Parts: sequence; structure tokens; C-alpha cells
Amino acid sequence: MCALAAKAREHYCIDSIIFEGDFRTRRSLLTRELNFKEKDCIPLDSLQQSLQLAEKRLFNTQLFNKVKADTLMLEGKQAVRFYLDERFPIFPKPNLEFADRNFNVWWQEQGAKLNRLNLGLGLMHQNVRGRREQLGIEAQIGYTRKFALSYTMPFLDRQQKHGIGASIAVLHNMEAAYKTDKNKLLFKRFEDKAAFQQTVLSFWYTYRPAFATTHNIQLSLRHLSVHDSIASWYNPGYLGKGRTKATILGLSYRMDYNGVDNWNYPLEGFRAIGSLSADYQFGATFLPSVHWQADWYQQIAPKWYYNFILRGRKAFGKDLPYYMQKNMGYDFDEMRGYEYFVHDGTFFNILRGNLKYKLIDRQVKLPVRYFRYIPIRVFAKGYSDLGYTFAEQPGSNTLNNKLLYSYGIGLDIVTLYDIRIRLEYTINDSGLKGLYLHKSGE
Repeated sequence: MCALAAKAREHYCIDSIIFEGDFRTRRSLLTRELNFKEKDCIPLDSLQQSLQLAEKRLFNTQLFNKVKADTLMLEGKQAVRFYLDERFPIFPKPNLEFADRNFNVWWQEQGAKLNRLNLGLGLMHQNVRGRREQLGIEAQIGYTRKFALSYTMPFLDRQQKHGIGASIAVLHNMEAAYKTDKNKLLFKRFEDKAAFQQTVLSFWYTYRPAFATTHNIQLSLRHLSVHDSIASWYNPGYLGKGRTKATILGLSYRMDYNGVDNWNYPLEGFRAIGSLSADYQFGATFLPSVHWQADWYQQIAPKWYYNFILRGRKAFGKDLPYYMQKNMGYDFDEMRGYEYFVHDGTFFNILRGNLKYKLIDRQVKLPVRYFRYIPIRVFAKGYSDLGYTFAEQPGSNTLNNKLLYSYGIGLDIVTLYDIRIRLEYTINDSGLKGLYLHKSGE
């Protein structure tokens, strides 16, 4: 009895967990994310730390604008209470995006032409049935005509470890990048019929054995077609040997370990991502590849943070069709200061380093449901990138097969619904200077 009494004095034993606020998410999904459960006893000297970790875990579900935890006595028993401010589950997503790889290419090299914009409208239900299931539909006009449907069911079983999903997308372009010359994409537009069309059907299975670890297996089927003139004249190697059509069966495995404090904009923790994929073009090419990423984030003083991000890819194959040679310079796989260039090939590695200082961290309160709290965070930063790409036949692409570096200063802005904006002034090793705008994280 004395030992039990001593434990009660040194620990906070949780008799019940309470969720309050205006929300529709099921309780079982919420408790699955927590780092403790009812009847657990937490040492008093680590209680606050445990509550803060639980807040971060619930926030990382991306279902809430704000999560706040505290303790209270309820009918003589000890409880942990969470106040949840839930996001609007059905969110219209008007989309105005650039057909080019980033804003800077569209603004500088394409003359900010309006016909190179995509205008779309999507509806995404982030929390179907209160089970974090996602149903999405998207229609887009402009440079790329697109229609897409997707459904994700993250939890099939009582233990909430197994999930499935499926999607279909149809894309149609009157203009296409048919070749890379001097590390720049060359485009050709046609008026009689589409330059490039693609239909993609995907199915996936997820296994999440622990909070931070997720395994994903995906099977996809893609059908591609290009304009006759591209296949016969501009680049017969686009789909290989003058083909105008190709069907690709893809199989991939991906493992994510997400041990960071905030999945949308991390400041502390470690994250690792690895993937293996194999694409088979029927009657032509087999392309296995591996992709890796490792991130390290650390706070070094009040308001001061640093991080390193290593990202790379290796593809195995020779005489690949042009569309399979995308390497560095696309999506997240780009070096700062080289936004205007692409680096096709079979291998790349990028190392990014950032030193950040938090300038603003506040929440604006509004008397509007689902928008009660609008977070605004602004970080000033200095950074440097180091990268290398390899191509067996670089040709006129002189930025391949050499070590590249860049450095600069910038601002990161993070706000409501995971919106991230980066404004960066970068100088690369060729002496090219520029102010770059990005609407995504790193």
C-alpha cells in the first residue's frame, strides 16, 4: 500500500481521457494517435512533455486547426482533456497552378503566358464517416486538361493498422516537352490533336504498425500516347523506337518513418523515406529504381533551428525512353538556384542545409466555425545546397556529371490548412542570381 501511495504521489495516473470541442472524428481514431491510454501512469516530471507530444500527434492527423491538452479532476478521478478545433472536412480546392515546373520558369522563361496556367476545382472530403477516409474529385482546364477521382480508407481493421486506396486520372495536353537541350526543356504545341495524353489507374495498400511508421505497396497501370510528329520527327526516343503509344505496369514499395514534431513543417526530429519501384513498358523497357530521403531537424537555441535534408535516386537501365529519364529538377527533387534547369539521367543526390530564425508565431482568432484560429508563422533563413547528377550520355546538358552548389537567404511562411510559401534569393556556383517563389515545403 505504501508503494502504491508513493507511486500515486510521483505519477499522474489517467482514469479517463476526454475529448471536447466541435468535431466529428471518431474517438477510436483519436485514441489510436495518442502516446498514452487510460490507466497509464505518467511520471509527474514528464507529464507536460507527454501532453505536448499528444497534442502534436493529434495535430499531425491534419484534421484539426488547434489541439490543446490539460489535466483535471472529474468526480474525484484524474483525467486528461483535449480541446479540438476541427478543420472543415469538405474543403473546395480552387486551383490555379503553373503548367511549368515552378513559378520562376513560368514568369521568366515563358513570359507569364496565361495559356500556360491550369485552372481547376477540386472537392476533398478529408474525414468521411469520421474515420479519416478521404474522397477526392478534381476537374481542371487550361494547359493540362485533367479529371481525377480518388478514395483512401486508412483503417480497415479494429487495430487501425491496415488501409487501402484507389485513384484514376485522365490528362490531356496540346503541348508537351519533347526533349532536353542544354538542361532546358523544349516544347512543341499542336493544334490538330493532343501532344500528350495519359490515363493512370492506381491501387495501394498501407500498413501502419506504429505511430511514425508506414509501409505502402502500390500497383499502377498507365497508358501514354504522344503526337505522331513527336514520335517520328522531334524525338523518336520519347517512348522508344518511334512509338506513339505505351502501356506501363508499375509496382512500388515505400517505407516512411516520420519522427518529426510537425509533419507539414518540421522543426525537430528525424524523418526517413525509402522506396523501391519497377516500371515495365510492355514490349520494350524494364526500369527498376530506388529513391531515398533522410531529414534531420534540431532546435539549437530559443527561436533558432537548423536542418539537413538528403534526397537521391538511382535508376537501373540503359537506352531508356525519354519520358523515363526524369531525374533532378522535378517536383521536390530540385536544387535551389537551379529552378530554371532540369538534369535528366539515372542518378542524383542533393544535400540541403538550413539555418532558421522564427520571426513570427501567432494565431489570429476569428468568430467563424472551422476558421476560429488562423496560425501565422514566419521564419528567416540562410541555406546552402550541394548536388550531383549523372547521365550516361549527357550530350549538350553540361550541368550533368558535375558537382553543383548554391547558397542564399529567404523567408518561409506557414499558415492555415498546411499552406507553405517560400521566398528565396539564391546564388549558384555559375554565378546565376535570382529571387525565387515556391508554394511548397522543402
